[in-house]
Amino acid sequence: MKCPNCGKEFTMQTVVQKYCSTKCGVQYRRHHRIVYPVITFDCANCGKKVVTDGVMDKRTRFCCQECEKKYWKHRPWDERTKHRDAGSARMHFHSISELASYERRTNE
Repeated sequence: MKCPNCGKEFTMQTVVQKYCSTKCGVQYRRHHRIVYPVITFDCANCGKKVVTDGVMDKRTRFCCQECEKKYWKHRPWDERTKHRDAGSARMHFHSISELASYERRTNE
């Protein structure tokens, strides 16, 4: 494959590799001013309305890295599991509605 920045022939390490090196990729994007579309969305963690600036800004779900980390951080085991009885294994539920459904069936 031929590097779009320097024209050097290179062997791709991955199927999505476009440039012969990271340095070439950075130089190409700086020179050609790659612009992303302006996107408006609400942060999935805090609900803040976000408008991206369109220049090298590919955010689509979170307002900042801190919100993304908080969103994906796993809750402690006590909050996301339920014990059938004291000696049994933990049960994992993917949603509150799944837990509620289980409780309705077992409490009848």
